[in-house]
Amino acid sequence: MPDKKPLEPDQPVLYIEHCRLRQNYRKRALLLHASLADALRAIQPLVNLQLRINENCSPQVGAFEVSIAPTPTEDAASRQRVWTGLRRMPSPSKIPHVDDILTPVCFALRLRDPHEESHRRMLTNLRHSDASRGTRGM
Repeated sequence: MPDKKPLEPDQPVLYIEHCRLRQNYRKRALLLHASLADALRAIQPLVNLQLRINENCSPQVGAFEVSIAPTPTEDAASRQRVWTGLRRMPSPSKIPHVDDILTPVCFALRLRDPHEESHRRMLTNLRHSDASRGTRGM
């Protein structure tokens, strides 16, 4: 499991806190991580996005929250939240698509400017290739 591996100290970490009562949230968290890791590698090939799921404590019922940190950290306050699904209804809208969080993640990790023209073209190509594989609906 990618969220059980030891963390590399110089690589970014995606932290996902999700409700344990929802059986499919863990699977969706793993798919989101895989999609985001692919997108970040397309932007910056040396980035190895690591994953931690429900790292700190028991999350709230119905939660699906995504945070990122440039390096591993125990302090939840030093992570930048890029998505919260707490108040979203219905349940499928609680989980983001990679397009929803890619720009905030790029800013948090200080990768290329997502508003730069060449960067936008690359992201558009990524989205089209994801859609052709049928991963859009996650």
